[in-house]
Amino acid sequence: MKLTELASIEKWEALEKALNKRSGLNACVYDTEGFRITSFTAWANDLCPAIKSTPQGASAICALANQYVTSQSKETGQPVIIECDAGMVKFAIPIFWNNDFLGTVGGCGHRLPDSEVETFLIHKAINRDLEELDTMAASVKTISDEEINEHIKFLQNELSSLLKDCVIDTS
Repeated sequence: MKLTELASIEKWEALEKALNKRSGLNACVYDTEGFRITSFTAWANDLCPAIKSTPQGASAICALANQYVTSQSKETGQPVIIECDAGMVKFAIPIFWNNDFLGTVGGCGHRLPDSEVETFLIHKAINRDLEELDTMAASVKTISDEEINEHIKFLQNELSSLLKDCVIDTS
């Protein structure tokens, strides 16, 4: 079973857009392998597209964090909240259908109030000017634990509503 067998790409993208609109976060639906299933992009800050613009940044920072939240949410069946190596928050909730893990939905791209964006690590990963990265890091907004939990509840409610309307033809 795949996510696109439960709902159309358009419905999954609408979920991403709803999270982005309410939170300003990078919002994504990922399959079991940790690959995005839509092409929707609305960046939470100026730094994330710079990181994603190089294979090294995408793999060393984003993919690593995504692999971790995917495996943890699959294993625990619960939302997972972490900080990526760049110092930004990433959260994901698992998507299950009939006890089968199908992927995750979540957000990233803001930082906790007591965290710092790790521009030196980003510089090492993508070989971009450190001062330029520091300037980009200024666009990273803060997010509280309470706000993250509100976004998780929102996603859980939206996901529950989306999946409630799914009927699979097994004949």
